[in-house]
Amino acid sequence: MENSFEIETRTVFDRYQRQQENDDHIFDRLVSLIEEEYFGLPTGSFRGLDVLDAGCGSNANASYAFLDKGARNVVSLELSNDWMDCARKRLSRFGPRSALVAGSVLDLPFDDFSFDFVHCAGVLPHTSNPKRGFEELARVTRPGGSFFLTIMGTANGVIYRCINHLRELYQSDDQFRSSIDSLDASTAREAIDWLLRIKDGEEEEYIPGESEFFRSLFDDDLFVTIRDRFQAPTYHQFAFTEVQIRGWYGECGFDKVRRISRYTRNFHNLRRFLAPMYRHYDHPLARFWFGDGCIQMIGKKPRT
Repeated sequence: MENSFEIETRTVFDRYQRQQENDDHIFDRLVSLIEEEYFGLPTGSFRGLDVLDAGCGSNANASYAFLDKGARNVVSLELSNDWMDCARKRLSRFGPRSALVAGSVLDLPFDDFSFDFVHCAGVLPHTSNPKRGFEELARVTRPGGSFFLTIMGTANGVIYRCINHLRELYQSDDQFRSSIDSLDASTAREAIDWLLRIKDGEEEEYIPGESEFFRSLFDDDLFVTIRDRFQAPTYHQFAFTEVQIRGWYGECGFDKVRRISRYTRNFHNLRRFLAPMYRHYDHPLARFWFGDGCIQMIGKKPRT
């Protein structure tokens, strides 16, 4: 069920996910996001499970984490076949426990109740029919199994309102689009070095080491995130709410539905100072900047 919309999205993501795979720090940071405690599970809970990593990305970092934690089988699913060479670089060490499958979350090529744990992070907002994708992911979750989802919330915070405006500008302004497309740590360092050279020539440091600290706030990991926010074909204007997603889980028969959050560690850039708001998404400061934030939810399908 691929269409031009999903294919364009996959092409954009493939570019920077290959960059993530080639950077050990970024890849290891992404792998570290998969931990039992975060999902509210005892240590070792993934051992022996059949896991679906839906919309795994070219680097398949979550698939790697599940396999490394002892999952019996992990199916990594993504559109087309073009991403598989990248994923195999990391996953080949796990042998037949790892399976790479071309397919769409809108029409999963699996029987009902195929997986003990279904993982889908940040994928549905980039599809033409997020609700259908959710229903498909719920369909393949086994009774007694869990389904984890991340999806962007409404754009009622300052940062997301700005991002939506700049996304429109990216589509309409050739010069701005060119600037974003060429944005990386190397070009940013040149601009930052120029900025600090002028500053340091005009006045002494107010805080010892301030220039080096300022430089440390920007790295490739940050610029990959920025390009993602602007280049991906859609985020459905950040139109989802926690109540809405809870409703989807309920309609598909899940219970013990929880919104979860964490303090995201190992950023080597500006996002180190945003991490407290990722963890405490309901704090007034977090609401001001991020609105509903990134909605991360997990539900359990009751045994019949």
